[in-house]
Amino acid sequence: MEALLTGWGCQVSKAADLDGALKALDAANGPPLGVLVDYHLDRGNGLAAIAALRARFGADLQAILITADRGAQVRDEARALNVAVLHKPLKPAALRALIGQWRMHGVAAAE
Repeated sequence: MEALLTGWGCQVSKAADLDGALKALDAANGPPLGVLVDYHLDRGNGLAAIAALRARFGADLQAILITADRGAQVRDEARALNVAVLHKPLKPAALRALIGQWRMHGVAAAE
């Protein structure tokens, strides 16, 4: 995943849980444009992590939840938080399309 993302020009910070993500993103060059978060983390779940990251970096932080769970509960919770969902196995074209939307969102916000 890291090789794929960096090949697309993305800066990648990796973490196994929310605490690690906060440390990695605080150390990065500026706030993140968006985050990819797995639903099942070492501690906690991805939707709770996204909510915490938005509390730290702003409510407009773009987020994609990656999960093998196709249940309605996860989908509904993600929708309520305005989080895009991609299911495993991940299709690179779908991921690239969502990241492209982030970039357009970032350009529009900067204007």
